[in-house]
Amino acid sequence: MAEQQSQQEIDEEEWNDTANWRFSLFYYSERDSRPWVPKRSMFGRRRFGGTPNFAKKSARQYMMIILGLAFVFFLLIASLGRG
Repeated sequence: MAEQQSQQEIDEEEWNDTANWRFSLFYYSERDSRPWVPKRSMFGRRRFGGTPNFAKKSARQYMMIILGLAFVFFLLIASLGRG
């Protein structure tokens, strides 16, 4: 009989699976319960900081808000520069 894995074990297994990392920068795993995961370096080690799990709706929404705010800030700076 197969032993049941805890969610933490599943999360760790998914994080270690290179198939879940796009270009070693973007993380996408539906099985991983975390909306944010530790960053991963090109050599597979953990780095300081985190990256969104793009399989999670909350992480995608957060990134859209950040990009939207950056765009609004850029437009504001550009319009002030013309004045």
